[in-house]
Amino acid sequence: MKKLTLLPLALLIATTALANSRNWKPAKIDVSSETSVSSKLLGEKNTMRYTIETEDMIYFVEYIFKTGHADSHPPNLTETEVTKIAVEGHHVYVLDVAGKEIKMHITKKLAKK
Repeated sequence: MKKLTLLPLALLIATTALANSRNWKPAKIDVSSETSVSSKLLGEKNTMRYTIETEDMIYFVEYIFKTGHADSHPPNLTETEVTKIAVEGHHVYVLDVAGKEIKMHITKKLAKK
């Protein structure tokens, strides 16, 4: 009976590990702009806009964070140095200087000629 309960658990762990593997590729990141917005109802938030360039595409992405929160800050990225990104749907995952995955929203993408 224990073997039958361990099998679904093992399958769950295996599929979770496969789901987390990303197709990483090298890219160069530049900060385009930063916008601060303040409202009485929602508080303050900043939007960082980045341009990410791979060998075949250029992505325009946004990262939004609330100011004044201890765990909310802009990502720690090195500009003009090559890092790794993974594109999944309308989002791009970027590895910061510590190797942490940062999720950003794609607003526009262009194919390189």
